[in-house]
Amino acid sequence: MKRAVGESVPQIVNWHPDFAFAHTFHFCVEYLGYVPTYQQFREFALGCDEGRQMLGDPSKAVIRDLVEAGRYPQQQVQAAMRWRIGNAYYGFLREVYTLVKLRNRGIDLRVHPLADALFRVDAWVGRRALSLRVGNKKFREGLNEGRKTPPEELLADVSPPLEFATIELAAATTFGEVHVPTELHLDQAAARLGKRSDGLRPSP
Repeated sequence: MKRAVGESVPQIVNWHPDFAFAHTFHFCVEYLGYVPTYQQFREFALGCDEGRQMLGDPSKAVIRDLVEAGRYPQQQVQAAMRWRIGNAYYGFLREVYTLVKLRNRGIDLRVHPLADALFRVDAWVGRRALSLRVGNKKFREGLNEGRKTPPEELLADVSPPLEFATIELAAATTFGEVHVPTELHLDQAAARLGKRSDGLRPSP
């Protein structure tokens, strides 16, 4: 699927279910006991009571409303929703991959879906917060305001102040492949997160 097709329905490009994606993915992992493939996650979202309530039914409702309103053909709306949910799924895999790689480098990172959903913090150690970002020209120019507010702004008033480390990747161009940080990205993030400055040195 091409990006132009996946992002052809504005009402879906930035769509979020009431139950945050981060919560849904973490719940799915706890429910299954392992990180699911996309097909396994799809089965969870469509075939499990909790999955349907969190994601399956809300996404179907959005598709139905747009089609019934005559705004777009059903095939186009369904493709846009697959792109939206697929991107969210790949984002979750990217976070898991990064967490494992940085822990293997000795960084004792912590994660919680609330930190992700509310503050855009993908992981933290001590008073250092890590965020993963995929470059997007539209968001950098201020469009779609609200979706990509960085944690530096959301947590600016925290006292004592937090330090922030960011891994920013170039925009992905291929649907169906997980876009993950390079070893250089990970080494640089580990050096930033593991430096000694506040007595909160990560565990070896």
